[in-house]
Amino acid sequence: MRLVERDFSDKENCPSILLANLNLVSDVSINLSRMEEVVQIAHEKGANIVIFPELTVTGYVWDDYETVTELLEEGKNENIRPTIRRIRESLRTDGKGLEYVFYNNVRKKNGAFYNSTFILSQNINYLDENYIYDKVFLPPIEQQYFLQGSDKRLTIDTKWGRFGFLICYDLCFVELSKKYAFRDHVNGIITMANWRSEALREYPRMNIMSDHYYGLLWDLMNASKAAYNQIWTVSANMVGRHAVTGDYFWGGSGIWAPSGMKIIQASNITEELILVRNMDIKDQWLKERDDFNYQIDFARFYKRMNDVGSVPLKC
Repeated sequence: MRLVERDFSDKENCPSILLANLNLVSDVSINLSRMEEVVQIAHEKGANIVIFPELTVTGYVWDDYETVTELLEEGKNENIRPTIRRIRESLRTDGKGLEYVFYNNVRKKNGAFYNSTFILSQNINYLDENYIYDKVFLPPIEQQYFLQGSDKRLTIDTKWGRFGFLICYDLCFVELSKKYAFRDHVNGIITMANWRSEALREYPRMNIMSDHYYGLLWDLMNASKAAYNQIWTVSANMVGRHAVTGDYFWGGSGIWAPSGMKIIQASNITEELILVRNMDIKDQWLKERDDFNYQIDFARFYKRMNDVGSVPLKC
């Protein structure tokens, strides 16, 4: 598996982040094996945080209710405990090695499936409801299988900064990311996705056409969320063809700075691991905000919306 390595700074007290730009398959055992392979590489390369795409364990769903529900049942956390235990027990707490693994998986609650993000860490019970984020916005295909999450956001405080979480289609909705930035005061948002590529948009008289319109949206949404909210955007996406449907997924896992500028981005075609060392999350966030902080003016007019909200979790 190709590994791309870059250094963001010389500050060794800042985190090194590894993004897994993977082609997931509809086979739990294969996906679990790939997860452990990536985690082992992260240990060897000194990464502090690993981020996997959406539905890491099962791969993405398709329109075959009986087959897909069997796959989701097989992949839920209760059935993959040995793998999760091995990964979790390999993690460190001293900031000198791999400390966090963020992954997304199906979970079952009260007889219903949810599309959920989990945090693996020595200091966290990954099954604790307080540390789980359920996908809020479900596209039509997912509504066949999952219940919608509430508007309860998940934020965690780490030694390197405060992070919030989104899942794929959530990225399209401005208000959710704005709440993370304006109310929860996160330094960055972590997004896990199975984001498709292919869709046609054409403007013939202008001689403009794209058959990868969804891919264009992925790049645009990540950059705009970073710039609009003046926060880091760190996103992991599936890449390549779906083994069952043949749908093409955009990949393009990457990191966007609070300016909205792209720091690094993975392939749109092949699997890659992206490792950025010494990511200066807090200081760069403060530096860019000191240079230009539009929230000061916006806050004069911003009317708060009532919702469940989010309580930062110390970990």
